Amino acid sequence: MSIAIRNDEPAREDALDRDKIARALAGSIFVCDTPLVVGVYGSWGSGKTTLMRLIGRHLDNTRGANCHTIWFDAWQHQFDENPAIALLHTMVETLGMGEEGRKLLTAIAGAFSNAALRAMTLVDAATDFKKFEEKFEEERFQVRDKQVRLRQRFEALLAKATRAPDGSTARLVFFIDDLDRCLPENILKTLEALKLFLNMPNCVYVLGVDREALENTIRTKYTDRDISGQYLDKIVQVPFSLPPVSSAATTTFVRTLLPDGLHDIAEDIVAGLGTNPRRIKRFVNSFILNDELAKQTFATGSYEARTLAALLVVQYQRPDFYKELTESREALLPDADTADKTVNLLGNDRAIARLTAAVERDPTALDGYIHLSEVVGVRRIEFDVLVTDIGDNKIQLIRVVREHNGLGLKEAKDLVEGEPPVTIGTGLTRAAAEALVEQAREVGSSAEIS
Repeated sequence: MSIAIRNDEPAREDALDRDKIARALAGSIFVCDTPLVVGVYGSWGSGKTTLMRLIGRHLDNTRGANCHTIWFDAWQHQFDENPAIALLHTMVETLGMGEEGRKLLTAIAGAFSNAALRAMTLVDAATDFKKFEEKFEEERFQVRDKQVRLRQRFEALLAKATRAPDGSTARLVFFIDDLDRCLPENILKTLEALKLFLNMPNCVYVLGVDREALENTIRTKYTDRDISGQYLDKIVQVPFSLPPVSSAATTTFVRTLLPDGLHDIAEDIVAGLGTNPRRIKRFVNSFILNDELAKQTFATGSYEARTLAALLVVQYQRPDFYKELTESREALLPDADTADKTVNLLGNDRAIARLTAAVERDPTALDGYIHLSEVVGVRRIEFDVLVTDIGDNKIQLIRVVREHNGLGLKEAKDLVEGEPPVTIGTGLTRAAAEALVEQAREVGSSAEIS
């Protein structure tokens, strides 16, 4: 038995028609004013890391010695005492800067640990304020002197790093990934290091983050909803939100994941799950394993891969309804006398329609498939929210979308004015998705979790 199970690592090749985006961003990064911070925003599994890898590859392949790319996984370094030192250490090692680079880095690390750069402790009631004032002025001078020398060491190290072999100046592009997976304290340390110490000429920093998760961290720290967007905008000068992947591109991607003989199921999977790459990959892995088990379990000719795929889509997308149909297949049969029966409300769902047709032909048709789905199930851990009907209060819905996604007025307006159904939230926990659905319904829109 040969099973084409894929790991969860970022893709090395572009399978989602995003190379043109990477090429455009790479060109802009190479000619932009510096220092600059670019934010690549996207939800869990939307392909941020893959896009950043593509950008880095274009810079490496087309810019040569005039551009150096440094990859920094913030999550792997989150317990380092100082993120600026960890980032520069990665640069020194990546660029092979040798003994001189290591000496400069050691000097910078030493300056950071110097007590003169730490905040002074608060004084108590017994303090001699005249002596305190004299001590304060003396230490303030020392702090300023240390800060000036620290800045000079930063400049010396980065000047060495940007010196091309031909004597010209190269550009440094730092890719900082998985920042939103770090502990809140470490996230803020990294952001503040970018602003305070690393905003040097010829340096560009590309952050791959879930903006909503990052803003939640900032709000937690400062307990102010309004400050989160302002704080982040002071750090990130160029925000770029990953555009949705088209259904056609996603279908092509799914076909590359499926074994021969199952390519025709790709459209069913995309119709049921949407276009999130990581979600798709996890689902396909479970489906492939189920498919192999089904071939060993079902009698010859009695197994239909499309039926299995439909059941797994329902299990993943609609866990409550999946539980209903596992307890009684009659849950799949429409009932004109029971208007609020779940299946009556889901008549346009392709996967449910396929399962209903199977049960109408044979009430026991799904028994074997359900057994398999329980053995190798696809449990969902994140959800999207769709608006199926805007309602009469479009302006209020735009406000909800702006607040939830951190969008500008034009971006939120363009999103809301799209053809329904409109996705207004992606990669959410069940609780967060339910809260967003409730917000949309409060302003008169029809919304559902997908």
